[in-house]
Amino acid sequence: MAIIFSNMDTNDQSEWDVIINDLISDSYMILTYDYLHHIDDQSRTLEDAISFVCDAGAKKIILIGASRGGVASIKVAARHVNNDCIAGIVAFSAPIEYEGTVFYRKDELSRIKIPKLLINSEHDDGANDTRKMFEIFDDPKGLLFYQGDAHGTELFDKERDSIIKKLQGFIAAVFGICD
Repeated sequence: MAIIFSNMDTNDQSEWDVIINDLISDSYMILTYDYLHHIDDQSRTLEDAISFVCDAGAKKIILIGASRGGVASIKVAARHVNNDCIAGIVAFSAPIEYEGTVFYRKDELSRIKIPKLLINSEHDDGANDTRKMFEIFDDPKGLLFYQGDAHGTELFDKERDSIIKKLQGFIAAVFGICD
């Protein structure tokens, strides 16, 4: 089993450092990575990361992404309808549309049948997109909003402990890990 973390526009995998140690387990591997080029759609780069962990033996993968990385995670999950390896997805502040670019349509979002968890802050620019996605998604799905206007991994600044607990529960449920 594996978890793949996809970055925000900062393209700095160290943005995950504040939560990684609390998520490390002998039950699964963790991969963070940087994008090689700055492009709007990083889903092909994420697919390369998925191939890498599958080649390393992963049979079940959870995708966790923030902002641009959340978009990539959702796009890949929508494309992999019949791919059993992608078992769950968590998206922090992932927009549906940004500066005129629509990242996915309603029919693409409704194809995602694996467990989904959307996390955002109440006053983030993409909060309404998060609400729309939650309405479109079928179960199993979860929604978590925090106060303020933090975007993506900025949520860790004030909500770290709460987010870690939520992620630990999501990971355990998706991977079937008992305490």
